[in-house]
Amino acid sequence: MVEDGPGARARDPREGHKYFDLGRDWQKIKTEQVLTDDEMFVAYIVPFLDGSIQRRQMIRFASDPVGDPGFLGRQFEYLLQHGYIYNPRERAASPASAEQGSPA
Repeated sequence: MVEDGPGARARDPREGHKYFDLGRDWQKIKTEQVLTDDEMFVAYIVPFLDGSIQRRQMIRFASDPVGDPGFLGRQFEYLLQHGYIYNPRERAASPASAEQGSPA
């Protein structure tokens, strides 16, 4: 299922996980709204992360976010700053006091 519009949350039919992806629309939105990459991060990625944090969801990473210099690393650091703990073996971040979360 994919909801229309920028920043739509989609369900990966292979694994049943939600994810955030603007895909090819990233540059189009950035240009139309005259935003920097930092402003795009705040406007589109942070609200998605905040929703996951509020629901206390586990976040699984497709690749290792530790030391990543791009948006993956920024997302990872944002979660750590909001009380998430990273399990490198599972490539997953969870709320510090969560016993088990649902994948985001």
